[in-house]
Amino acid sequence: MNSLVSTARWLGSLAVAGALLLTGSGSAGAATGTGTSGGPVPGVPQTVELDSSPASVAVSPDGHKAYVAVKDTTKGAKVKVVDTQSGAITAVVTLSTGLGAGPGPLAVSPDGSRVYVLFSTARKAPLSSLGAIDTATDTVVSSTEAPNQPRPDGTFPGALTSLAVSPDGATVYVGQDGPARYHRPAEPGARVLSFSPQQQAYTTAVPVPGHYLGSIVTSPNGDTAYTATDENLVRLDTSTTTPTVTGTTAAPIGSVPSLALSPDATRLYGVGNNGTGYAVDLATDTLTTLDLAPGQWLQNPSVSADGTRLYLVLQDLTSGDSKASVLALDTATNILVPAEEITGLNWVTALALGPDTHTFYLTVNSTLRILAH
Repeated sequence: MNSLVSTARWLGSLAVAGALLLTGSGSAGAATGTGTSGGPVPGVPQTVELDSSPASVAVSPDGHKAYVAVKDTTKGAKVKVVDTQSGAITAVVTLSTGLGAGPGPLAVSPDGSRVYVLFSTARKAPLSSLGAIDTATDTVVSSTEAPNQPRPDGTFPGALTSLAVSPDGATVYVGQDGPARYHRPAEPGARVLSFSPQQQAYTTAVPVPGHYLGSIVTSPNGDTAYTATDENLVRLDTSTTTPTVTGTTAAPIGSVPSLALSPDATRLYGVGNNGTGYAVDLATDTLTTLDLAPGQWLQNPSVSADGTRLYLVLQDLTSGDSKASVLALDTATNILVPAEEITGLNWVTALALGPDTHTFYLTVNSTLRILAH
């Protein structure tokens, strides 16, 4: 195992990374911004009807807008802009009009001027394009296909899986699975792509060990990033225009995890779709396996502002009615706190912790649920 301890000199400046990260993520959330009261505003608790199938959600730095990527069965992939105070849908941005096209993870730039979202262009097609939305006009300013991928004959390019925006907004990092054959598992060849918003083009591609790639998390100074694959937790040096892999550590999760960082940057958390996860003490490079909900699907980890709780979505795969809940983990003991769970949900596809750190944004069935915490 290559040590991750060398990252300690910058870890004190890291902040919480949201999501989805994806996505699911593994994807990055919006950074804290300035609202009318000197800070990001809380969302008003309510249920917003989306009339579409949501895939992901992110919140503007000032807390006033929620962006929900949705799949419209007949009209393609879209992003719906929701006023978090009134619940009104103020804009609908079309990414693709392809029949059955759908979106994936999305992320808001640190200054709130752009929303980036991954999407497909046709029914059953993998996520292959990166869209950029100008938040001042709610219009698409670029739509870019992933560059061709080195791959064996007879394989297709791997699906895009996750994204994160650098702290200065100058680079968007996009995860991509290895190439695959029709209805077959992906082959080795996962990679991290760098996209330049200024050039509206991909500039570099960095291979990482693994077949599938999950979340990407960046450091506030922009010099380092973590990503997760089905094989390893990977550290990348992103201080130059060409990122490089500087360390890996085996993470016995059995699936591609979504990642989150504690506010004091002492721990990195990963959860996956087999009900397990891990916590990495980044000062000592110690990895602790978390047996949270065996056999269940865990996603969208987010850490509370004080670092005492890790929140994550549990989708009950044994339930015929798609029962779901939000779990709360005590980060001091790595033990779940049942009294703080959010229950009574049904088919949750995404969770974002608002920039005020007290509001949950959940996509539940065809709705956006805004909940006070």
